[in-house]
Amino acid sequence: MAETAGKQGKREWREYLHYLIPTIIGSISHTIYCLADVFFVSRGVGELGLAALNVALPVFTLYTTFSMMIGVGAATTVSVCRGTGDRKGANRSFTLATVLGLGTGVTIALFGSLFLAPLSRLFGATEELLPYVTAYLRPISAMSFVYIFSSTMTVIVRADGAPRLVMLAGTVGNLANVILDYVFVMPLGWGIFGAGLATAIGPCLTVGILSLHFLRHANSVHFARRFFSLRRLGRILRNGLGSSILELSAGMVILLFNVVLLRVSGPGAVAVFSVISNIAYVGKGIFNGMAQAAQPMISVACGAGDFQRLQKANRCALIVAGVFSLAVAGIIFLFPREILRLFLSDETLLTQGVPAARLYFLSFVFTAINTILMYYFQSLERPGYTMAIALLKGIVLVFAGLNVLPLFLGETGVWITLLIAEGITFLLFFPQMFPFERKLRRQMAAKEKTGAE
Repeated sequence: MAETAGKQGKREWREYLHYLIPTIIGSISHTIYCLADVFFVSRGVGELGLAALNVALPVFTLYTTFSMMIGVGAATTVSVCRGTGDRKGANRSFTLATVLGLGTGVTIALFGSLFLAPLSRLFGATEELLPYVTAYLRPISAMSFVYIFSSTMTVIVRADGAPRLVMLAGTVGNLANVILDYVFVMPLGWGIFGAGLATAIGPCLTVGILSLHFLRHANSVHFARRFFSLRRLGRILRNGLGSSILELSAGMVILLFNVVLLRVSGPGAVAVFSVISNIAYVGKGIFNGMAQAAQPMISVACGAGDFQRLQKANRCALIVAGVFSLAVAGIIFLFPREILRLFLSDETLLTQGVPAARLYFLSFVFTAINTILMYYFQSLERPGYTMAIALLKGIVLVFAGLNVLPLFLGETGVWITLLIAEGITFLLFFPQMFPFERKLRRQMAAKEKTGAE
């Protein structure tokens, strides 16, 4: 029996790595694109351009909020339907998510383009930064429907068994973004507008490549005519709500940090935070990828009533995320100046950034585990746990910390806020995973026994 369990464990690792490796390669290409934006803007525009990038970053999280709600919600619903053998439900859920993603994207693109300046002020743009922020966001807002649709389809196509195509699509879009970043910002001298234009073009290529999944008839889910029902819509949105809150809270964290740092230390601290938050944004994206690699396995196993498989898939994600987060936090703690020097040339900002980076990334291990936990509960269609984790760590505790800690610790209080928020969330929810699993095992066993009778 031990030998059988060992073989099953190896099978789970192989399947998890089948989803994980392409996802990580795609995340690395996304890393290069995000850091290229920071690098070229820092060299071609300067400190104000960096600060403007950080003010604009929450807008991306707003776009991703909607795409994750639809994409992750649909992927979870489709996977559970497949596990239970409900092919019609899977096809109708997929069709509804596709229509919803397109409609939401077009609506946001119109709204964002018409109200660009007020939106920029809402996200913290001062009069000094406003021209830079609007110049960067103008092309992005106009093409935001493509960005939202691209993010939505990435999650769905990956869950439909095509992680390598998702990797290729993301890599091509991101590398094109890097090349265009250089061309538009440096030789052509288009400044921060050029960086925004490059960012707007990349997702168009990604969507084009993702469409091959359907043009080649490699998809297991298909478009259905009669797809709309309020119950199905509610199920998709409920399953994706936790991920969307997590993305929205990420934008809220950046917005709150920007406001407090401007008040406590000034634009220099925001420029430092721009570099730190972009590095962290990449890391958190990789954590999301690690969690999403396990999602199809967990959701299908949940639908099929296979507790052992879903538990092992979750353990795979926890181990990989824990090891990766420890490695990244260790590297940044040991070599913060060398890393920041890639993006900052001002010695004053470098000196300010070294302790900031060390304190900020102390939270990384907790962030990794909390992300995996959140997706685990979501993959099992338990949105209550997911929303509680996302709200607590991303909004409630951060808001409280930023309002209290800087009063006593100044700028240091800002940098340790995330550590406290993520740490408290971990202590509250990680221990709950074990009694939850025992209860889930009993429920699945009872359901299997009833079905056998």
